Amino acid sequence: MSVISEVKCGRCDRKYSGFRSRCPYCGARRSKRGKHADEADNAKAKLVIGIVLLVVLIGAVMVLIITSLPNPDETDEQAGVSDPSPGMTDSEAGNTTLVTEDTSPSPSPSPSPSAVIEVAAVFIFWTNDGYDRTDVTMDYIGQTFVFDFRTVPETDDADREDMEVVWESSDEEIFMVVDGSVTAISPGSATLSCTVDGVEATCVIRVPNKTA
Repeated sequence: MSVISEVKCGRCDRKYSGFRSRCPYCGARRSKRGKHADEADNAKAKLVIGIVLLVVLIGAVMVLIITSLPNPDETDEQAGVSDPSPGMTDSEAGNTTLVTEDTSPSPSPSPSPSAVIEVAAVFIFWTNDGYDRTDVTMDYIGQTFVFDFRTVPETDDADREDMEVVWESSDEEIFMVVDGSVTAISPGSATLSCTVDGVEATCVIRVPNKTA
């Protein structure tokens, strides 16, 4: 039987391998000049090669299908199913899953320490108008003015409870002060001081020689 790759040149009538695209003798293209040596033998060879290719293709498909199927042993292990002991029913065997509960106490959050406000500056203000004061003249002897203080940074009532606040008069014969409440005693001038956590603010208090 002739080999399917053997062809005969249509130009020089010489035979050569059909794997060549041109005749090695005259250079003619096989597609144009060349032809098969024996059509019957070539048809048989084509059939044999086709069958071989079909068998190879079927074998490759079967191997691919087999390798893609899941392994029964691996499936059982992943599902966590163990073989029941002899004498045990399926319902008694069941799927046993061990659940470990973490009973260790979780750490409780530690309380955050309260922020300590460091006073940078202090200002004395008169509560009647809310303006900061450094010099105040009272109207008459016996009159009472109420003063308060501001801090930088600003503080609220809760923060003030932890602060050390001291009100003082430089001359109690001119005026007296109790918790920021100033009472004129006699004519003259003296200094009102307010010290908050060691930071001091001052205001001059003047008392005229007048009575109510």
